[in-house]
Amino acid sequence: MSRTITIFNLPNEILRMIADNLDVFIRIWLQQAEITPFANRNDLYACQDCIKLRPRAKFADNMVKKKKSKWGPKATERWCVDCGLNPRPGTNRYAPNNIIVILGKPFVICLQCRKFGAGVSENGRLLTVCQGCRRFTRAIEERVEAERARRERARLRAEQAERRARRREVWGSASDSDEMFPPSPTSSEEYMDMIQAEADTYMNSPGAGSD
Repeated sequence: MSRTITIFNLPNEILRMIADNLDVFIRIWLQQAEITPFANRNDLYACQDCIKLRPRAKFADNMVKKKKSKWGPKATERWCVDCGLNPRPGTNRYAPNNIIVILGKPFVICLQCRKFGAGVSENGRLLTVCQGCRRFTRAIEERVEAERARRERARLRAEQAERRARRREVWGSASDSDEMFPPSPTSSEEYMDMIQAEADTYMNSPGAGSD
């Protein structure tokens, strides 16, 4: 028994060659194909580059809305994500730095690795790097910040040691200096002293109704 062969059984290269020579009536036919019961039931949209009905998840959100929605005036200018990432010769589609939103989730052609991957948002702003590259650069930033904090602590310790050395030169031994000039209380100690003072004042104040 012979098997029925349709145009959709042809290789993609031949389909693209045919698409380059399709007139406007054939493209209108493809536009009609995407509103058939089968296409509507399976949420399929037509891609004008690969000449296929493809699932909604294969298209960027801006490719299926407004003027590029089904029967929209620019529906024949719609292309799927795969065709956007691998454009036909002579066409301009997606490029590095482009943010592509699919079903509400951001994707990006990363400026660092030049690959297509999940996007990342920081402080309400979408970045032009993928999640993998951003994790790498964030790790580097955290190491730089940790090193900066370590150097700052070392600088403060050195300044403290220098002040102690100057006090020793002026007032004698460290023990004498400590007795004459006890270390300043920390902010936490000052706060606890204030709380204790308020408690003592309350406990020693006359009660309500006393003489």
